[in-house]
Amino acid sequence: MSEDNFIFDTIAIVGVGLIGGSLGMAVKKRRLARRVVGIGRTEQKLMRAKILGAIDHYSMDIEKGAEDADLVVVCTPVSLIAPTLQRMAASFKAGAIVTDVGSTKSEVVRQAESVLPEGVHFVGGHPMAGSEQAGVEAAFADLFLGATYVFTPGGNTDFNALGRLTELADAIGSNVEIMTPDDHDRATAIISHLPHVMSAALLGIAEQAQHESGKVFALAAGSFRDLTRISDSSPELWRDIVFTNKSALLQAIGMLQGSMADFKLALIENDEEAVMRFFEQAGIIRQTFQRISK
Repeated sequence: MSEDNFIFDTIAIVGVGLIGGSLGMAVKKRRLARRVVGIGRTEQKLMRAKILGAIDHYSMDIEKGAEDADLVVVCTPVSLIAPTLQRMAASFKAGAIVTDVGSTKSEVVRQAESVLPEGVHFVGGHPMAGSEQAGVEAAFADLFLGATYVFTPGGNTDFNALGRLTELADAIGSNVEIMTPDDHDRATAIISHLPHVMSAALLGIAEQAQHESGKVFALAAGSFRDLTRISDSSPELWRDIVFTNKSALLQAIGMLQGSMADFKLALIENDEEAVMRFFEQAGIIRQTFQRISK
């Protein structure tokens, strides 16, 4: 690809960990920008990111490190996105596009639009990719291949900026979805945030039973490992996520409690037909999901 085909001249990535590092590697592998600049607080980590090929240059100047960037991607924890943007806002050049990779969007979009100056274009983003591993050492260029990359335009979104981000996401191999911030948060509360809560709750129950019998973990096999694998993730990360999506998550928890109450009643009443329908319906939904997600 020639220089004329770069989507952006300079991309700045704030927080070069798993997602930020993988994005930098993907951009560099496909020559989608002339240069990629990493911004962070720890020089050792930034040097490691450069050695691994995630960035070309780095800066520890949060306020001015992205002043030449055409695109700024904030890959910090959700609770730090708005404060980070507030620190950087005055140095962004006119016409710069700013996005994030946070797992919740309504609060992020609202806060970002309130702190950025006129002429700087924010578009909320969420690549639905990652792993339980963290840090740039776990990053790789093809992390986004086949993954869904959600953009959540707000009331003030510049649609040219949205189009350029869509082009970038497509170029790194992602499948783009456009949603409102509220629709995104309601969906992720069910398919991402609630499962993490359920995993933690199941582990707590298992630990309690282990203390009582001493045999529970000895019997745990594939199903238990599959259901609890996601609890290897950062507790601080998930604390921030659930509190920035509190309303949608509470609604999802209520829906789960209703479903569990129905199942519990069927079990108490020895309603074999209702229990059978419960599992049959789950199987049908699972098969449908597998077909449409291929």
